[in-house]
Amino acid sequence: MSSEKYDCDYVHSFLVQCVLRDPANTLYLDAFLENLHRKYNHNKRGAMLNFGGKGRIKKALAKEDWEEVLKIAAEALKSNPWDVTTLRAAADACAAFGYHQAELRYLKNALVPNPQDADVNRHCALALARIGQFDQAIICWTRVDEAKRGDDEAQQMISELQIAKTVGRTTQEEDTRPSARRRAQRQAEAVAKAAAEETSERREITLTPRQELERAVANNPTDLDSYFQLADIHVSEKRLGDAAHVLNKAIAASGGSLKARERLEDIEILRKQEQISIAERRAAVSGDLDAQQLVVQLQQDLNRYELEVFNSRSERYPDDLEAKFQLGLRLRKAGNYREAIPFLKASAKLENRRAIGMLELGECLQRTKQYDKALDSYLEAVSAVAATQDVDLQKLARYRSGVLAAGLHNYAAAEEHLSALIALDPDYRDAAPRLDKIREIRHKG
Repeated sequence: MSSEKYDCDYVHSFLVQCVLRDPANTLYLDAFLENLHRKYNHNKRGAMLNFGGKGRIKKALAKEDWEEVLKIAAEALKSNPWDVTTLRAAADACAAFGYHQAELRYLKNALVPNPQDADVNRHCALALARIGQFDQAIICWTRVDEAKRGDDEAQQMISELQIAKTVGRTTQEEDTRPSARRRAQRQAEAVAKAAAEETSERREITLTPRQELERAVANNPTDLDSYFQLADIHVSEKRLGDAAHVLNKAIAASGGSLKARERLEDIEILRKQEQISIAERRAAVSGDLDAQQLVVQLQQDLNRYELEVFNSRSERYPDDLEAKFQLGLRLRKAGNYREAIPFLKASAKLENRRAIGMLELGECLQRTKQYDKALDSYLEAVSAVAATQDVDLQKLARYRSGVLAAGLHNYAAAEEHLSALIALDPDYRDAAPRLDKIREIRHKG
């Protein structure tokens, strides 16, 4: 696909297998749809004669045979990747499996032929609200309201989502919330405009930093620094959607600036983390199994996205040890312990990452049954963490060193580290009974 010209059907034969075998993977799904978009020159209607599988997909939907729905959808989309019925059916299948990001990707494609389609926007709004993306859900309900003037459901849902947004925010004073700031800003701007209209005398109106930056990018659309500063203001005010919008404009204005793309990746990571926080709060309140599963799904999606981001950065900047450290962490989280080891070893040269890096490396070595090397890594973590103020990290390093040393029958080292741990925290996990057992063994020996 990186070639200027290639055989789209041949590429499709590979990508369709990826999508069917790992339907939750949005990286595969993006490539799958993009290839089909190119095949039809982005004409938004596909082939002249489309796949006649509508009856089959309706039967599979009625039976709730979700695997069959995804299989039929993959076939159907080959002749028209913008077929709304097929895309919505695939989205429903993904929702049933809990593949929420893939669900949204199919729905995003369903909006391409007609972004104002009321039924598709309604579908999108419900999906977005379910995973806590309230701002985007409100936008979709607003489109429904505009398409069907006076739609009672749309107006009711907009009101409910506005309330849900407020409840979902971290507790802070009302006048510091972004929504309140926006209202105050709009009111201030309206007052300033009215005052200007009442008099012909020119006045010097003091602009806020955000307004100054908005004017700067409007006057000079290629000024990347102003875009970045504006995005930073939005982030500081917890308006991550606005920050992402600014950076997308920066990418378009700069012809695809790599720096702007990387900034956008960082924002997307923050947005996914915010979604997880909202989902965790809702799961804690409801205690619902589906809500808890959603948290797991969102965490997996975040780790998958971060793996992609930091793998690219590690390849792009081979001397960037921080990128290697971040990639090593994500590989470890994904259970790819052997693959994580070289990246965590390389990042050990970073002084500020040495303690946590050695601890993570030790876990990977232990998981791959390299026990002696794992203990050496834990002991290095103990030495490195002593220079920090991170008490929790000190306790974890001592615990892992003591437990593994005991497993290797190095009871002297085990006693030393578990004793030091108990001095820090007498109730830490099962450290006390472990230490008693080790002392008993040593005494008998």
